[in-house]
Amino acid sequence: MPSSLVRARRLAEVETPVPVTDPAILEAYLEDASGAPPGRAAGLLRPAHEGEIASFLRMTRGRGVPILPQAARSSLTAGAIPRDEVVVSVESMNEIGPVEIFPGGGRVVVGPGVRLRDLQQELAPHGYYYPPVPTYHDAMIAGTISTNAGGAASFKYGVTRQWIRALRILLFNGDLLEFERGECAARPGEAFSVMLTDGETLTVPVPDYELPALKKISAGYHASDPLDLVDLFVGSEGTLGLITGATLDLVAQPAAEVTGLTFLAGLDDALALTAALREAAMQTRERSPGEGPDVRAIELMDGGSLDLLREHGDSRRLRVPLPEEAGAALLFELELPEATSNDAAQELLLAFLDGKSPRDGGPLLRMYEILESHGALSSLELAFPEDHARAEALREFREAVPKRVNEILAERRRGDPGIKKVGGDLIVPFGRLGHMLRFYRDGFTRRGLRYAIWGHLSDGNLHPNALPRDAEETRRGYEALLEFADEAARVGGCPLSEHGVGRSPVKQEMLRRFLGDAAIASMRAVKRGLDPDGRFAPGVLFPLEPPDRPDSGGPATDREDHP
Repeated sequence: MPSSLVRARRLAEVETPVPVTDPAILEAYLEDASGAPPGRAAGLLRPAHEGEIASFLRMTRGRGVPILPQAARSSLTAGAIPRDEVVVSVESMNEIGPVEIFPGGGRVVVGPGVRLRDLQQELAPHGYYYPPVPTYHDAMIAGTISTNAGGAASFKYGVTRQWIRALRILLFNGDLLEFERGECAARPGEAFSVMLTDGETLTVPVPDYELPALKKISAGYHASDPLDLVDLFVGSEGTLGLITGATLDLVAQPAAEVTGLTFLAGLDDALALTAALREAAMQTRERSPGEGPDVRAIELMDGGSLDLLREHGDSRRLRVPLPEEAGAALLFELELPEATSNDAAQELLLAFLDGKSPRDGGPLLRMYEILESHGALSSLELAFPEDHARAEALREFREAVPKRVNEILAERRRGDPGIKKVGGDLIVPFGRLGHMLRFYRDGFTRRGLRYAIWGHLSDGNLHPNALPRDAEETRRGYEALLEFADEAARVGGCPLSEHGVGRSPVKQEMLRRFLGDAAIASMRAVKRGLDPDGRFAPGVLFPLEPPDRPDSGGPATDREDHP
């Protein structure tokens, strides 16, 4: 049986680093991908190893020095923007340990600053990869753990939490916690006990609220019965401690992959095709491995998204024909159980089109049949197994949508600083997606807002985004997002799926409405238990409380009005 007690240890003494305060150097660490205004940093540490961070935390304990852990600054919730903290960037802690291979899987120990792209390149020669990666491959491991990041392939592989085997965490006083999944767990009503090296014991209550059974959630501290200590830190957004290392579970690479992009008349057609591909994939995994189409990801771009790509020339740049009549597009990835050449895959397609395909055509043939039955074969752009460059171009076509939205908003913000990013990150059961898509469109249209909707359709996780032209449209966009959040929760979903909460007032309000004030109080109790000085990422997840409150989690600062 796992224990609820974990003991910290003290790292060897090293020279304490001095934070960088040069404004020219700090400038690059004051913004993230949210589009929120730049912040302010009291200093910057870029440690080469965890001993330097531990030394700084020990030296500054009790001196009111807050810490903001920072990775790739790809946060969409302003969680990586400093508000007078010392920024601790883990970018230099990018070591990748030996890859351990064993029957049924693999494992690797990595530093927090390892970028996903570099990790996958390191794993590829071993025939393995790390599956729960977001579409931004320059993200760092620590950031993905902090937000329990998901991505396109989570339809098959789930999200980050399921792939974290062990963690190394530096606490507020510089002590180090090392623990593996299964070693330390407790149930609601109980507490974790963390024994520090000075003899003090931290009591950390187990959250007692319930979360819906959804594919992916990034809505504050995880809750389950029992709760593994690993799971408490995954998704905690840097508020409980600083990640200095992780052990990741790995999966063998598929024998071959096929990437496809197809265009449809509208969202109803896209939903119908997705439902068919999802059902075929789930049946394949459950009943007939290797026979049916094992689709691991299905990504949506709606008509508004395609209009953006038309306007900005992405179709021509990437050599992807975009039919004028298309009102939606699906990008999908298919895993094949056997190695297949480009020629073999193409010959099977031609035979199918000629009505001469073999009965034992396997997963590819079944995929062609599903696409044809939904009128999606004639517009299909296919990257065959050996055409990696074409597959990357098709993925870039999808990624061009959020890129264009961010560029448009950045340009408009130069004329009106009141323009902010207005983007949702909601998940609902797949069967409720048709309702939610209509709800998103109606909510934006009623408020006179231009919008685009894209995301991980196979998971039920979509990103409705408005493109405000001024501060008033930004306000109406926020109003729409809160309306969407309430409706997603009403139909059994979650308004915070994979991006986290951060310092966004809108997303913090979503969290409060979603779980309730009692759950927020429970989260604050966890924060106080593990970070009694309120040092780590103050104001992330929930607003700071006034310092005279008896349950205050740390010093109060002004809240910034950003998305």
